[in-house]
Amino acid sequence: MKKLLLLCLVVLMMPGCGCQKKDVHSEEGHHDEKGTVHVKKESQELIGLELMTAQKKAFISKIEVTGEIAKETENMSHIVSPEPGILKSYLANPGDTVEKGSLLCVVESKAGNSVEIPSPGHGIIFAQYLKPGDVVDSLTSILTVADPDLLRASFNVYEKDLAGIKLGLKVLVKSVAYPEKTFEGKLVYISPSVDEKTRTIKIRVDVSNKEHLLKFGMFVTADILIESKDPYYVIPQKAVHFVSGKRVVFVKTADEEFRAREVKIAEETKDEVAVSDGLCEGDSVVIKESFLLKSELLKSEMGAGCAE
Repeated sequence: MKKLLLLCLVVLMMPGCGCQKKDVHSEEGHHDEKGTVHVKKESQELIGLELMTAQKKAFISKIEVTGEIAKETENMSHIVSPEPGILKSYLANPGDTVEKGSLLCVVESKAGNSVEIPSPGHGIIFAQYLKPGDVVDSLTSILTVADPDLLRASFNVYEKDLAGIKLGLKVLVKSVAYPEKTFEGKLVYISPSVDEKTRTIKIRVDVSNKEHLLKFGMFVTADILIESKDPYYVIPQKAVHFVSGKRVVFVKTADEEFRAREVKIAEETKDEVAVSDGLCEGDSVVIKESFLLKSELLKSEMGAGCAE
């Protein structure tokens, strides 16, 4: 409202301000097209109009799903002693991050030698199964090292959303523990059957977890990203308005001229729309504060100008 009042104030202060729509017939006899709003450059800067250039690209739709991180990873190494003996001590604790070659524990062999057992790779100490003083051999796991850099998550997809689902799709995973952070993943498995009770299909996603923020068994949500087959002009949802029952956007047609352009929407999400008709390559579309142009257009068509 403050910006709208500011726009009106600028109109009153500047003779011939472009905020008002021109008369249908000007003194020179030119016809001004319906749906045009004129705004001085100074006013455009003051109200914060922002433009984007219309270019065709694939539209990304999203399917929202919920699920959880698996309770373990496939990248797990079970550590055993190279020879029978007694576990003397641990050199790393559960939850510690270790690298390849990091010493994990010490075993005293039957020959009386101290054997230091290293980690086979990067990961965290997932579990310890024995305590110092226990007998060890080459078959019994002493501890487990899990690599959490890549975790597997399971999600449920409803039947109505299945048509667009395929292997390899990009998936953006979120956790309530980190509301501002997104974890990238890839769809790697689609179940061949439908759950009889929930009527959903189980899918699995490999999720990148380089910072080890996601934990085993954690509940998560995700957006499965699906690209459209055909390219569209993709613009923000807030740039589209309803005027006289039609969906329109405002296109800059001259330095101080903006025209309401009817558009056809092929697909849309809560954030973006895919325009299939009504825009041309290179059009300058108003994507911020365009509601002010809509307000001025409606008032000018009612003959009210900037007056309330």
